[in-house]
Amino acid sequence: MDISASVGAWDRGAHNLKADVITVQTLLTGAARRLGRPALDPQGIDGGIARPPKDSATVAAIKAFQLLSDLAPSGLIAVQSQDWQHLLMAAGGVDGAGVASEESFPLATLPKMDWTQAPRAYGSNRSSGARAHAGCDLYAPIGTTIHAVRAGVVVRDPYAFYAETDALEIDHGDFLIRYGEIQPGSPLRRGDQVIAGQFIAKVGRLVGVSVPSAMLHLEMYSGKADGRLTVAEDASARRADGIPFLRRADLIDPTPYLDKWKHNLPKA
Repeated sequence: MDISASVGAWDRGAHNLKADVITVQTLLTGAARRLGRPALDPQGIDGGIARPPKDSATVAAIKAFQLLSDLAPSGLIAVQSQDWQHLLMAAGGVDGAGVASEESFPLATLPKMDWTQAPRAYGSNRSSGARAHAGCDLYAPIGTTIHAVRAGVVVRDPYAFYAETDALEIDHGDFLIRYGEIQPGSPLRRGDQVIAGQFIAKVGRLVGVSVPSAMLHLEMYSGKADGRLTVAEDASARRADGIPFLRRADLIDPTPYLDKWKHNLPKA
């Protein structure tokens, strides 16, 4: 599937050939239904773009989609652009390799330092050995886009997490992930649906701590327990030597998942 020329706002130079407009409207309609986002619905598939652009439901839907995807809200979809690739993916299309993407790494570029060595690794000592690290740290520049690793549903609104960063929890079916140490301002809310590779947040900056200050802290849970993910020591999952993670009992090691997903990077 492709378009032959740009679609969207006339004042941005869009060509708006009827067949191309129908293609974009069809994809927007699919994305609106798949993600449960009415704002992405172009309100019909008629092959037309109203003038002026402010009167066009299709242009409004394109802008809403771009904002949701952390793209500039230009109201224009250009041929083979990043906007086009993201729209294909959101509508259930194909990735750049022509294969349906079911899972992906949470960052578009692999960290220079891997997640298998201390202090980044799962189970590393924290607080002078009094507790264990509950996830894997993926170092990345502040503001780096974070992508959903798989389709899922947001289970909590973003909330304050650590050192002036937030966290976001998404139920991905076979497991739940807490995407931690993200910037405040994620557009997602409880009940929102996501797909693999979708923009969900940005890497935040830890304030007032001496460790590297920009990373995605990723925790995984099997879903076999209920309740909040951070718990008291007496209810905590524990390392093999008994050191507590201070996390819910169904905490699992993300390492093998990240080792698999690193071979399927999302589009930047």
